[in-house]
Amino acid sequence: MAEQAFMKSEQRHGNLFDNSLVAMLRADIISGEILEANGKAWELIGLAPGPGVSLTDFFINDDQRVQVLALLRDNRLVENYEIEVRSSDERSLWISMSACYYPVEGMIECVLRDITETKQTLLELQKVNFELDNFVYHASHDLRSPLRSILGLINLLRIEDNEKAKQNCVDMIEGSIKRLDNLVQDLLSMSRNNRVNDAHVEVNLMNEINYSFANFYHVSDTKNLEIVTKVRQPVIFKSDITRIRIILNNLISNAIKYRSYERERSYIHIDVAVSEAEAVFVVDDNGEGIPASKQANIFDMFVRASESSEGSGLGLYIVKNVLEKLKGTITMESEENVGTRFTVRLPNNLIEEPVIA
Repeated sequence: MAEQAFMKSEQRHGNLFDNSLVAMLRADIISGEILEANGKAWELIGLAPGPGVSLTDFFINDDQRVQVLALLRDNRLVENYEIEVRSSDERSLWISMSACYYPVEGMIECVLRDITETKQTLLELQKVNFELDNFVYHASHDLRSPLRSILGLINLLRIEDNEKAKQNCVDMIEGSIKRLDNLVQDLLSMSRNNRVNDAHVEVNLMNEINYSFANFYHVSDTKNLEIVTKVRQPVIFKSDITRIRIILNNLISNAIKYRSYERERSYIHIDVAVSEAEAVFVVDDNGEGIPASKQANIFDMFVRASESSEGSGLGLYIVKNVLEKLKGTITMESEENVGTRFTVRLPNNLIEEPVIA
């Protein structure tokens, strides 16, 4: 009877082990060979059950393996230890490991939980919190700076008697107000990009490029500036037209603002090629260029590429975020005092996707 009870107990534990929704395994502490594992464990590591599989194959590097072994040997018991591992098909996974080390048997028993999705969400939240702190700091500074400048100029205007000096103060106040307005417009673009998804419509890219140039051409000195636009659009291109305008406006306004006035001939060349799969935009100029020291962070929030920049430092950050919403990409090549080239790739959404607000 005792033997039968023992066998039934073993069977129950075996069923619990095999059918558990949590990955469980036993492994040799020296070789790392998996001695026994349930179906969930094999599913987690991405292999079919079989001999010769070692846990060491799933560590990202030897230092990580040594660290985990030292932790087990020192503590005998590890609970909810989070570690990044590599699956059999080279996918990166985050797992929470609870393990017990039996030194006499030279064996470890592990319970593993896949926390990849939770970890990615946490990392994304940490990134958002960092960007929010960064945003609040820089936005408050960039909002206060022109306001304080305006207040100072108003006080100067009150005591100034010279008409020419008064006019100069008014011009500077106007410039500060324009900078403030540009910052507010950038902030509104950021807010709208995060909240709203418009329906995809047919976009005439030649018209949109011409509108963008018309918006910014008059605000800068465009003497000796050559603009060449080449658009090959043999098929219909569908996308979010508001976001397309944000991309074009930022890239074109930057190319105009940061042209090189020292050159006898400066140019902005825009080349667009549209297929049924995607649209590729190339915006090429021979302007100031971007210093190598700033290129790695050029798409970050509040990063200004030029020392002469009076912008908010949000333009390229907004472009990158807009492209992420549209599932597009942007790359940059630049050399200081030579020029800059931006290449944008956007999917052609000929098949309308459902709009999710």
